[in-house]
Amino acid sequence: MRKILSLILAIVFVATALLSCTETGIKSPKDKPLVVATNFVLYDTARTLAGELADVRMLLPPGTDAHEYELTLADTALAADADLFLYIGGESEDWVDDLFASMREEDRPLACRMMDDAVIQSEEVREGMQEAEGGIHDEDEEEYDEHVWTSFENLYGIAEQICAGLQALMPDRTDTLNERLIDYKAMIGEIEDDYRAAVDGARRRTLVFADRFPFLYLVKELGLDYYAAFSGCSSNVEASLATIHFLVTKVQDEGIPAVFIIEFSDGKCAEAVARETGCEILTLYSGHSVTPEEFASGITYPELLRRNLEALKKALG
Repeated sequence: MRKILSLILAIVFVATALLSCTETGIKSPKDKPLVVATNFVLYDTARTLAGELADVRMLLPPGTDAHEYELTLADTALAADADLFLYIGGESEDWVDDLFASMREEDRPLACRMMDDAVIQSEEVREGMQEAEGGIHDEDEEEYDEHVWTSFENLYGIAEQICAGLQALMPDRTDTLNERLIDYKAMIGEIEDDYRAAVDGARRRTLVFADRFPFLYLVKELGLDYYAAFSGCSSNVEASLATIHFLVTKVQDEGIPAVFIIEFSDGKCAEAVARETGCEILTLYSGHSVTPEEFASGITYPELLRRNLEALKKALG
């Protein structure tokens, strides 16, 4: 796979140089700066802050499960042509470093790696969880959870990083971008307050994820406990009978009314738990991506956070 990726990157480097450079070797001018983001949260935050000032694109195609996505030649060409490139920077995006390493320094876009400034949590393997794809990691190897944006604290920092990147591209728009950043953080702050009020008034403190688990940061920040079928996220996961039995037992013993799945889940594990317990199945949206219909309608990440809040209220009582 690494050899194939290296070949793709080499092709992209040559193609991008031919398509985006003038006779002097400098990229052709654009009407607006091109901002490319690897997932929906970064895309939506950049879109909100930049507005009409930049051309903001999302690399992950709408409707695509981020955990099963495979980088294409067109995607790498778009990334290479960006003026500002926004990415999380975890293990699943290590291709970004390979891409930039294949480019001349003067041709590389300005890049913002969100994990550089985020508060990072290590993945947890807890009772009842099964390790996805390949078993338990080496005990000496610390696995970091990449879903840093699901923390409100980190989300504020992400917005600040993106704003700084946009200001570097458009220094004459610094005041406008600062005003938009203040408004965005105030909006997220109101949502965070509603989350905390809901948790403070809840009867329960435990959530059950009968699926992959990209919400470690959120539950830690809100002081909630959890059970999950898997630690973190992975592709091609299928819960074992032992894992399903464990979750069924927890739902029954603790009187939990609902279990969660994430967007684009096949829902098989949750359906098995629901059949045995009669619990409801609810969706929490991680923000990796949205459906093509949602994308076309202009849905925002704050709207997804509001959806998640209503689901949490149901589950916590």
